[in-house]
Amino acid sequence: MAMIKLQAEPRDETGTREMHRLRNSGYIPANLYSHGQPSTLLKLNTATWSKHLTDQLNLVTIEFPDGENQIAAPREIQRDPLTQDILHVDFLGVRMDEKIEFNVKIDFEGIPEGVKEGGVRSIASEYVTVSCFPTDVPESISIDISELRIGDGLSARDLTMPENVELVTDPAVNLISVSAIRISEEDLEPTVVAEGEEAEAAEVLPEGEEAPPPEGTAEKPEEEGE
Repeated sequence: MAMIKLQAEPRDETGTREMHRLRNSGYIPANLYSHGQPSTLLKLNTATWSKHLTDQLNLVTIEFPDGENQIAAPREIQRDPLTQDILHVDFLGVRMDEKIEFNVKIDFEGIPEGVKEGGVRSIASEYVTVSCFPTDVPESISIDISELRIGDGLSARDLTMPENVELVTDPAVNLISVSAIRISEEDLEPTVVAEGEEAEAAEVLPEGEEAPPPEGTAEKPEEEGE
């Protein structure tokens, strides 16, 4: 897979207040961990990095001002729960001759037969964890879902792994299922007016005015002599 190259600068700032200042000045604080060495403190240009730091970014070449490069994998991206702005990033430095774990997106191809029959497609997981060398990380893993009918599903074991890529996710983990649209018994039952509710729903008439007799009935004539 192609790796993007992005620049980063070392930083000296630490502490909550300094991190707040750093973010306000247009930078994202980050740490780079590599093979048991002390972590390297970094600051990333927010405008440049924020559009690349997604769940689909597995590898990046970090370029330093002194000309050195480090291939790294984002391991934790902390975001503001309200704004989703990136607050902090942890990177793991990788070697090209060492296998590590990556999260890879699943591409669900086709429209399930069950959906065409009126069912609903439910995706339980869009990513799986795999283990491979950095040069073998796939952009995504495709799986055909067009033959799924109502009641069918696929799990991680149904994926075909690319060459030199091993599945780490539990094979039994559900990825997608197709189910019928359920209608509750309450939706099927007719509405029943409870006793007493009918009277409450009756129209309120002005004082002294009587309600008209029910439709289809005649008023009793007054007896002569009264």
